[in-house]
Amino acid sequence: MGVEFRQGWGWLVLAVLTLSTIGDEITLLTLMFRTAENAPAYAVPMLLIAELLPGLIVAPYAGRLIDRRDAAPILVMASALQAGVIALIAHYPMFTVAGAALLSLLFTISSAATFALIPVLASGLGMTLARANSLLEMVRSLGMLAGPVAGGVLVGWIGSRNALLADAASFALLALVVMASGLRRNPQPDDQEEQSLFADYLPLIRNRRLMVVTGALSLEVFATAIADVAFVFLVIVTMGSGPTAFGVLTALWAGGMLIGAALAERTIGHRIGLAAFGTGAVMGATMLLIGLAPIGFAIVAVAFILGGGANSIHNVAVRTLLQSEYSPADHGKVAAIYGAVTRTAVIGGYVAGGLFVPNDAPSAYLVGGLLGVGAGLIGWRMFNGRWSAASATA
Repeated sequence: MGVEFRQGWGWLVLAVLTLSTIGDEITLLTLMFRTAENAPAYAVPMLLIAELLPGLIVAPYAGRLIDRRDAAPILVMASALQAGVIALIAHYPMFTVAGAALLSLLFTISSAATFALIPVLASGLGMTLARANSLLEMVRSLGMLAGPVAGGVLVGWIGSRNALLADAASFALLALVVMASGLRRNPQPDDQEEQSLFADYLPLIRNRRLMVVTGALSLEVFATAIADVAFVFLVIVTMGSGPTAFGVLTALWAGGMLIGAALAERTIGHRIGLAAFGTGAVMGATMLLIGLAPIGFAIVAVAFILGGGANSIHNVAVRTLLQSEYSPADHGKVAAIYGAVTRTAVIGGYVAGGLFVPNDAPSAYLVGGLLGVGAGLIGWRMFNGRWSAASATA
């Protein structure tokens, strides 16, 4: 891989990534409010489906595109198009669902490009891959923490249209900064340019190590998605609380994620695989705590802080593991495989979680916790035991 990076621009790239991540949360909140207020009831689930399925379908093509082309210009183009689509939705609300579907496609492409560019940024900034991913996770956590608050304030202050235009501006700024930074990730020429999509992915699909990582960790995502569906009913029905408790608990999870991101590099050390699977088991244990213990705000609050922190370290470890274990020439495809499988797990988890609501949210957490702990422990056993030669780097 050829690498080009203009000195002094790395931190600015990370800064605008932070801004666009907060913008993502603003757009999500704004579209949900606008759809709920101005469209039929079925439009809300349609919006959620539009935000998931198109990206799932395009993921294999996006991964191959990233590995065969320079990822930085692709990120520039995807960000510019995201700015344009959000601006279109801002001016023409009737295109909200169609625009959300387009954003899903573009987000899949930009996510794969960012995944492939993080090692380049880490090298250019003279930091370890784990530290770069920790910074990225802090960005994401700040977005989760600040985005909904900023979105609510902006929608109430300047209206949904102007809030969306502000987010569009953040993506346009990201495109300009990445383009001006000179960031490059140029793949070597591919002698198998004409092979089929399946043939392109076949070596990775046959890689049992990658499949264990993807399978076990996607089960973690499935377990968490079950709990996500039950969360609002846990607060409203089981705990008998209201929007204030819901908002505080959401903020505690995001705050835990922020703390976890700050501690991730030190926690992971050289045991990347153990950190990835171990924190998955910890996330499962926090769900078990909610499912088994007498429900009270204090218990759920502690579980959310611990779960958020484990979630953040887990995300950093998984990205670092996948980026360090596999050739940069395959990073786009690896990101596509993991992204497609985990998106499928989220959809499945949402469906499974629906079986427990509205009146049995603790059981959803119990099932999700058992699956999470099992996936972490069994996944680590398979990952570490069967391929012991790699355990020193895992």
